[in-house]
Amino acid sequence: MRTCLKILESALATHFNSIDAPNSGRASLAGGPACFLCLLMLTTVLPGCATREAAVDQPVAVTTAATNPLPLALWPAVADGIVSLVDQSAGEPFAYDLPAITGSGCGLGDIDGDGRLDILLVSQASENASAHGELTILWQDDRGDFPQDAATVLPLPGIGMGITIGDLTNDGLPELLVTCVGHDAIFHNDGQRRFSEVGREAGYLNPAWGTAASLVDLNRDGWLDIVVTNYVDYVARPCRSTGGGPPDFCSPHLFAGTIDRVFLNTSGSRDDGRLQLEDHTAAAGLAGSRGAGLGLLAADFTGDGLVDLYVANDQMANFLWVNQGDGRFKDEAILRGCGYDRQGRAQASMGIALTDVDADGLFDLFLTHLAGEYHTLYRGRPEGLFEDATVAIDLAVSTRPSTGFGVAACDLDLDGDDDLIVANGRVRRPEGMPPGPDTDPFAPYRQPLQVFENSGGRFREAGCADEALAVAMVARGLATGDLDNDGDLDLVISRTAASPMVIRNEQLTANQPASAAGPHWLRIRTRLPKQGGRDAVGAEVTVVAGTSRLRRLVQPAVGYLSSSDPRVHVGLGTASSYDAIEVLWPDGSRSRHPGGPADCEVVLTPPPAEVTP
Repeated sequence: MRTCLKILESALATHFNSIDAPNSGRASLAGGPACFLCLLMLTTVLPGCATREAAVDQPVAVTTAATNPLPLALWPAVADGIVSLVDQSAGEPFAYDLPAITGSGCGLGDIDGDGRLDILLVSQASENASAHGELTILWQDDRGDFPQDAATVLPLPGIGMGITIGDLTNDGLPELLVTCVGHDAIFHNDGQRRFSEVGREAGYLNPAWGTAASLVDLNRDGWLDIVVTNYVDYVARPCRSTGGGPPDFCSPHLFAGTIDRVFLNTSGSRDDGRLQLEDHTAAAGLAGSRGAGLGLLAADFTGDGLVDLYVANDQMANFLWVNQGDGRFKDEAILRGCGYDRQGRAQASMGIALTDVDADGLFDLFLTHLAGEYHTLYRGRPEGLFEDATVAIDLAVSTRPSTGFGVAACDLDLDGDDDLIVANGRVRRPEGMPPGPDTDPFAPYRQPLQVFENSGGRFREAGCADEALAVAMVARGLATGDLDNDGDLDLVISRTAASPMVIRNEQLTANQPASAAGPHWLRIRTRLPKQGGRDAVGAEVTVVAGTSRLRRLVQPAVGYLSSSDPRVHVGLGTASSYDAIEVLWPDGSRSRHPGGPADCEVVLTPPPAEVTP
C-alpha cells in the first residue's frame, strides 16, 4: 500500500505539477504517455488501496519534519481540571455510543464586551453523569487569567455538540447557539454575564442530532439567520470492530441521514427586542436532501455576491447549496467539483477550513477526513468551480494516516500566507488492537496534532516547538484567536474525556525584541453601526500591502463544531505598513479604506460617503 502511494505521489509530482501549480489556470492534460500512466494509476490503483484501509482506520507511519518547527507551546493551567465529559453512566461498562467519539466543540469570543477573548467549552454530559451536557464560559480577567471559580456554567437540553457565537438581536451582545443530540439551545445574552435560554419560544426547533451551525445574513435584511446541519438519525445499538471482534463505535452509514435546516431571523418585525425565528427549510429547498453533516461553512463560493452553504457530510457526497437569489438553494457540489474527491469518491468529511492557498484571490476549501483517505484541498477556480489539488500541494501522503476533525487555516508564523493545523483522533480501533481499559477506553483512538506550514502554496509538516504538543489525544474542536493580544493567533482544542488544550503562539515572543524586519501583523474588526455595532459576519476583507492582496472572510463558524474570533487576522511578513483595506460588506456594498502602520487593530465601519455599489 505504501509503495503504491509513493509511486503515485512521485508520478503526480513530476507530471501533474504543470497543471496543478498555483496560478496556472484551468487544468489540461499534458505529458504524453507518462501523464496517461499517471491517470491510469489515479483511477485504478489508488481507489483500491484507499478503500481497503479507510474502512478499518489503520495508522500508517510517517516521518514528521523536525526542522523549523512553529513556535507553538502548551499554555498550562488555563483549562486544567475542566474535563470534557461524555454521556456514560458511572460504574457501567463503556457503552461505545456514537456521540462519544464524535466529540464536542469549543469557542473563542468576547462575550461580555470587555475587549478580551473568553473561552467557551461544550461538554456532552454534566458532572453528575446526566444525559444533558453543559456549556462552560471561562471569563478572561484584566490580568489575562481565566479563573475557574468565576466561570459560568449553562445546562443544555441534550448531549452537547457544537458552539456558534453571534449577535442575533442586534444589541451589540453576542448570543450563544449550542447544538445537541436531542434539542439545541439558544442563550440570549442579557448582559452582565447573564443568559436566558430562548430557543423554543423564539421559534427555533431542531429535534435532531445537531452538529455545526452558522449565523449569517442570508437575505440581506440586516439580521443574522441560522443554518444548522444535522448528523444521522441515531439510535443506540451495539457494534463491533472489524471481523466481529470486541465492541467498538458504530459506523455512521448504519443510520439514516437527516436534513439540514434554515431559520430566518424576523426579529426586525418586533419592537420589543426579543428574538424571533421562522423555519425556512422547506422553502429554501433543503428538505428534500438527507445527509450526515458534521461541518458547515457559509460563504459566497460562486462569486455572485450571495451567501452559499457548504456542508461536509460523513461518508457521502458533500453539499454545496448555491443561493438562487430568491430564498431557494440548489445543491451543485458535484457539478462544481467539490462533492467528491479527485477519484470521484465520497469521503468521511468532518471539519472545514477556508483559505486562499495560492493568493490568486479565490477561496479554497480544506476538509479533514478519515484515516485511509486524505484531507482534501479543493482549489477555487473561476466561476465558482473547484478541483482537488491535494496531491499538487503536498498534502495527500502526509494527511492520509490521520483521522482529522477540528481544523484551522490561519497564518501562524505571520509570513503572509495561511498555515494549517489539524486536530486528529481515530473513530475506529486499528485492526487487531484490543480495547482500552475501562479507566481509559479512548486510549486506542489517540493521534497527535498536525501542523502544516504554507510555503508558496505548498505545504510541509512542520511540527511544534513544544514537545508537550506532540502527545497523542482524541482531539475534536479547534478555535483560533489572539488570547493574549500580542499579535499572533493562539488556539483552543477540545479533547474527548480530557481537559481542553490551550496553545500559546510564541511567534512574536520568539522574535523579541521587535525589529523592523518583522514579522508584522494586522487585525481588522468590521462592525455594523446600524445593527447595534455587531460584527459584519459574511464580509470579505482584502488587505493590500505592496504586491500582496490578502483576502479573508469574516466568519467565526469554521472548523469542526467550533467558533473562532470574528476579527480578521493577517500576517504581513516584513511589511511594516499596509497600503489599503478593501471590504465587501454583507449587503453587497464595497468600501476602500486608507493604509497605515502594521502591528495594530483597525476597526472598520461602512462609510456612506465612500461606499460604492
